[in-house]
Amino acid sequence: MGEERLGKAGDVNTMMSLITKPDTVTHTQQCDGQTKETDKGLLLGHMTEQQASDYRQVTVQQPELCVDDDEEIMRRAREEGRVDVLFPGCVTQDGCCRFVCELLKCVLYQRQQLPMTYDQMVFFQKQQLATTQLEEGAVRKSIKPSGDTNWQRCQRTLRELDEVLGHLEVLFSLSYIPRVLFLLGSSGIPTELYEINMEALVQGGSDRSLRTSLCLRRLFRTLFVADLLSDVKPVRLMGTTVVALAHRDCGVEWFKPKVDFKVPTRGKRHVISLASGATESGQTKVDARDWDDYIWFQTPVTIKGFCK
Repeated sequence: MGEERLGKAGDVNTMMSLITKPDTVTHTQQCDGQTKETDKGLLLGHMTEQQASDYRQVTVQQPELCVDDDEEIMRRAREEGRVDVLFPGCVTQDGCCRFVCELLKCVLYQRQQLPMTYDQMVFFQKQQLATTQLEEGAVRKSIKPSGDTNWQRCQRTLRELDEVLGHLEVLFSLSYIPRVLFLLGSSGIPTELYEINMEALVQGGSDRSLRTSLCLRRLFRTLFVADLLSDVKPVRLMGTTVVALAHRDCGVEWFKPKVDFKVPTRGKRHVISLASGATESGQTKVDARDWDDYIWFQTPVTIKGFCK
């Protein structure tokens, strides 16, 4: 658990290579007007028409973050435990689900509840399964009891995480989801709480919304600049529970309704707030909703931390 984890802005490309498509391109720019690290014209020349349009929305409507912005992001994260991410346009409902799922994977890894990233664990599991199928007898004899236990724990954690991710997709397809909580430790008084607040996001159709991959780049770039998740101290293994705010009549079956649930105020709390700026149509307001019709739903399973 003492290995160095991604926690600085310079590591963004490493993490983003795991969660975005290979054709997604980004660039960096100095804030004082000096020479850019990447020529914008050359960059746009390698993009499709749709990618170039999205790129301009993300970079022209809201310029790249400069040093002063980075310092403010770090200050707010350090003093307030809060990270604000502004997208210059609409996002899709599926995009919101992707934000939450990728953040859950990231939080589990960064908070030392997974020994490697989710994608690396999936790859490792596939390798182990392939080896076991090819040389089942030899492998079973060569694996020590401790190694076999680690392999079983890895499978269990992946199974629990995949189950939560799959049912989150179902929940997002049934209801508008303004807030999601990751509770590390007890669900009553968690050791750490991470809130994903999406109340200020403007949702639209895929034809007039920003590409999810580009939004993910902005989200994780801001998150790593904020250095919200890193901790030099080792973190003990904990169970992680996901709680989401959804319409009481959405019809979801797997999640457990928690009508009397109150957001815990004790323990370490962090908020990642996602918002939409002005869209091409000038829309900036989020649709008004009757929040009395929304209740919290909790996952019936806990994702148990795993360390090899």
